[in-house]
Amino acid sequence: MEPKDYVLKMKDISIKKLTLLDEIFLFARSQNEVIKDKRFEEMDLLIREKQQRIEAVDKLDEQFAECSSKLREMLSVKSLEELPRFNLPGTKELREVIESIFQKLKDIREIDDENISLVKAEMKDIKKKLNGVSNNKRIQGAYNPPMNMTSHFFDQKK
Repeated sequence: MEPKDYVLKMKDISIKKLTLLDEIFLFARSQNEVIKDKRFEEMDLLIREKQQRIEAVDKLDEQFAECSSKLREMLSVKSLEELPRFNLPGTKELREVIESIFQKLKDIREIDDENISLVKAEMKDIKKKLNGVSNNKRIQGAYNPPMNMTSHFFDQKK
């Protein structure tokens, strides 16, 4: 393969990755709505679907890294930042897609951080409620001790 072919292949891989990141972003937003509406039974499906997209992105990242490594070796450059000086077709588009990927990752990270804080707040609230239930049980136990079922009456006749 020639350098231009690697650039075009990397661009195609990056476009596929951006599409998957868009889907991940939508799943993250859906998770946010589910958490806010306290519909936690739907979370499992969303997490599984999101994880499948993440695994697909990982595979694309491996392909991209392989192409990048070969291209850098062919051109004897240390970084892809040096590509524009070679005037390879698709370099500008590749750069734009990569910038879009970084922006999308930033957006996903923001929503995921918000989701994490919402879940932590919900967990804290549930923990408080459980402690309250536990305290109520102890109070009830103090005022209404459990009855022993053993008999306290003895036969005194002989």
